[in-house]
Amino acid sequence: MNRPTQIITSIFVQIILFAGSVNSVAANDPSLVAYFPMELTGNAITEAVSGKSYIVQNNFSKPENIPGAEGNALRLDGYSTYSTTQFNVQNLSTTGLTVSLWCAMETYPVISPDNYSSTSTYIAGNMRDDLKTGFAFTLNNAGRYAFEVYINGVKITCYDAYSNLPKYEWAHLTATVNTATQQVKLFRNAELVARVSFAGTSINTGSSSFIIGKSFADDKVGIFRTNVINGLVDDIRIFSRTFADTEIVDQTPQNIADLSIPKSRHANDIQRPEFHGQPATNWTNEPHGFVFYNNKYHVFFQKNANGPYMARLHWGHISSPDMLNWTEEKIAIGPSETYDSKGTWSGCVFTDDVFTGGLPTIFYTGVDYAKASMNKATPTDNGLIDWIKDNANPLVPNKPTGLSDDFRDPCVFKSNGELYMIVGTSKNGLGATTLHKYNSTLKTWSNDGKIFYQSSSTNYGTFWEMPVITPMPEGKWLFATTPLGGSNGVETLYWVGTINTDGTFNPFSSTPKEVELGAMGKDGYGLLSPSIMHKDGKTIAIGIVPDKLPAANNLQLGWAHLYSLPREWSLSATNNLIQQPYAGTQNMRVASSSINISNEDVSGTLSLAPIGGKAVEIDGSFIVSGAQNFGFHVRKSGSNYISIHYTPTTNTFTVDARNISRLSNDVGGYNGLYESTLPVKPAVGDTMRIHIFIDHSIMDIFVNNQYAFSIRVFPTDTNAEDVEAFSAGGSTHAVSIQAWKLNSLQGFTEVVSHRSDINIKMYTKNGDLFYENVPAHSKIVILNLNGQIVLIDYCKSSSGSIALKSNMIYIAQISSSEYSTARKIIT
Repeated sequence: MNRPTQIITSIFVQIILFAGSVNSVAANDPSLVAYFPMELTGNAITEAVSGKSYIVQNNFSKPENIPGAEGNALRLDGYSTYSTTQFNVQNLSTTGLTVSLWCAMETYPVISPDNYSSTSTYIAGNMRDDLKTGFAFTLNNAGRYAFEVYINGVKITCYDAYSNLPKYEWAHLTATVNTATQQVKLFRNAELVARVSFAGTSINTGSSSFIIGKSFADDKVGIFRTNVINGLVDDIRIFSRTFADTEIVDQTPQNIADLSIPKSRHANDIQRPEFHGQPATNWTNEPHGFVFYNNKYHVFFQKNANGPYMARLHWGHISSPDMLNWTEEKIAIGPSETYDSKGTWSGCVFTDDVFTGGLPTIFYTGVDYAKASMNKATPTDNGLIDWIKDNANPLVPNKPTGLSDDFRDPCVFKSNGELYMIVGTSKNGLGATTLHKYNSTLKTWSNDGKIFYQSSSTNYGTFWEMPVITPMPEGKWLFATTPLGGSNGVETLYWVGTINTDGTFNPFSSTPKEVELGAMGKDGYGLLSPSIMHKDGKTIAIGIVPDKLPAANNLQLGWAHLYSLPREWSLSATNNLIQQPYAGTQNMRVASSSINISNEDVSGTLSLAPIGGKAVEIDGSFIVSGAQNFGFHVRKSGSNYISIHYTPTTNTFTVDARNISRLSNDVGGYNGLYESTLPVKPAVGDTMRIHIFIDHSIMDIFVNNQYAFSIRVFPTDTNAEDVEAFSAGGSTHAVSIQAWKLNSLQGFTEVVSHRSDINIKMYTKNGDLFYENVPAHSKIVILNLNGQIVLIDYCKSSSGSIALKSNMIYIAQISSSEYSTARKIIT
């Protein structure tokens, strides 16, 4: 079913479910041998002909039903959800067979992440290659779908040679086998897409064991399965006869394919943040495209949608009206071409009025199991939802000569009217970035091995990944990269300088500085690989903050990694990076849950009750004195807490998490104790400001209006929520201590439905209308108080937003076949 397009015709804001006919094949057809409607009862599905139920395996022991093509569909997560069932195979004919199912894919299966593989997994089937029996609908990691069946011990593969299985939409697959005509046929949405002739006379019907969501093999990367389907599967039917082509008619699904992740999956997870960006589940890495476009902030990032581990990278996409409330959009780009068959790796999003026509444009690394190339993709809509890869790809087909094989992560910039691309690499054992100039006449990029900038020492890394170059005031440029193999392990370094007339970088000093405060960011901890944007005169950065947990914990959680709180960057007069929290964080403060203490001497501990919780902001300014140390105890439960403090005698800033029960992510490294010397020691009598944002498993800490670092802590005590100020070994004067509970929806006007079983929400902020828990596949229409139509839109998922004018009043009606309500919306 085609996705509906926006029209402007209605009078009310309406939410109307799509209706469609169900599969017209009669349930009482005597040839029906098995029928799996995929409706969950607890954690089991039922085979309707036999009435027997079968457990659905799932990482959290709570498989998910999503509104499906017929009733509900089973949501498969790409690594843990599948079901091994049974059916009455003895009732199958050896001369005729018809099998049908509905499916909708988010991604294709991983299979083998590091090596080319044509191996397929099963959407559903009972095929056993070792026994040379059975049949299955199959799918490989390139999207090739097929029906495979054994005839007289020979596997017959009938596949669509002209198109891959579509993603983010329903496909109704039907396969027929006829030994009389000696043909296998494959239909998609009632269209014949493939047929294969064979010489045999008997279908090897196989065993009664029928698996849904994966093949019988257990292909794995470490502890993670790689042959599990990621998407929706619905209504599987198996018949013991061959359907005539005329019996295979186009079906209209009852619901559009909603591939968004149910919020229930991680609803009770005390480690998932509230206002930090991350995808809805599974694995993420560098947020390499950070832009503001069409009244929204967008972050594009490295994503494996098939599990909480690194493999087969795509470009994920989240959007936000305020950089605090994030919504995951559909995947922007993924492996689809020969040059990016292994993965669509990191890069940047670049916008230029002339070169890109004002559209944010993706530049990315394509990897094909042998080499890397630099490529381009452009959006086809103003929401930056759908993208198309450039026909001229690859723009830079291979590394220049004389460089290491590692060549990736393009960043495009413009200087002196010329366009350039830099790419991370290594030359002569030192981290470096290549420089590629754009030829506007030929529309090509140079690839002559010219170096933009190179490390002067192995202390600063033997390979540089995720390079980024961005303009700063007064004609200065900030160049940052994340070296591998440096003296402090993986950390992000920066230089400040100018751009020469030939596009190369001229730093004011060859010695780099650290983005994270001192030792807080060594060995891959803290903020890494920042992505930088400019808006309203501010430079804003966001980076990945890895969790560094063992794989077993990532499997336990079902997700890995998240992004830092946005930071506002500026430069001091001495070209040092000044980092402040994004000013918009103030909108999260819950005024009714705050505390404000002024000019008080702290000796021992000072409770900040009623402030506490897992999402808290604390801002304290102290006068440096002779106390041993001072600061805050956070995530406190009983006598256990995390201590965040400054020690004047040693000029040391400390985060000590050794006193709490936690998921340990730093054994053999920090071991719970994070310490760093401040670059400038405050004198006695100076003010020390400690500004902390706590969001479940992450803390972003800002020190003395200049330094910053992000740290991952994973307290496992659900009661660890108390906060207190303290001064040990003497009294410390607190000029000011302020603290707030945080709620990322503060400042939103919220409208909630009053029916208990339908929790539809709408709220407005900054002129935009946001909706949540809306029945998927719905229509939205908006009007003003004069009854004039504003727009009609269609929900692509259960939550989203619509841009409206600020300071206006609208009437909104939300309705479905079962429910209707009207509300006044003030923007």
